[in-house]
Amino acid sequence: MNTEVKVVITSKILGMTYVVPYSHGVGLQFYIERGVRTQKPVVYQVPCYEVRIEGAGRYRAVRFGLQNNGQMPPARSRLCDAGLSAAHDCIPSWVPTYSPHSFAGGSRRGAWCLLPGRSFLIHEGADTRASQVGGSLGCVEILDGGWNSFLAEIERLGCASCSGIGASGKLKVRVEAATFPLATLVPTP
Repeated sequence: MNTEVKVVITSKILGMTYVVPYSHGVGLQFYIERGVRTQKPVVYQVPCYEVRIEGAGRYRAVRFGLQNNGQMPPARSRLCDAGLSAAHDCIPSWVPTYSPHSFAGGSRRGAWCLLPGRSFLIHEGADTRASQVGGSLGCVEILDGGWNSFLAEIERLGCASCSGIGASGKLKVRVEAATFPLATLVPTP
């Protein structure tokens, strides 16, 4: 029998991490030199937040991102413009086929869809320990190789697979209110 599992996406900042502005239509934002797109991504530093599984672990996550608006040169600082800033209580569904769109993901596909019909997900994030940087449109992205253990803890506590927990509505996610943070451009070398 499935047991209820509670996850809290907190407003507690744990440090800083990096994101690249992203949009579904254009993809990642890259620098343009002499009218030609380079392979140098536009990188901003943003806060990372604590995501907590009640009765289990704590994880570092991207919570807010930037839309790729194509601005060149990029602003030295921007207010994050993607993510959930208002408080929400969610019963997410499991999306088994999802994999990250802006970097090579790990061994386990899937994501939790927080709001029906909207693209706010909890999914695998970049491994910053390996200098990986991903585009973020405001999904909650579990950083630094923590995705597999995040899912394993949910399955252990829920006594079922992610698919089973999602189908039974036994995952409860609380999103704490948080203000959109300021993102700071990382200078290119």
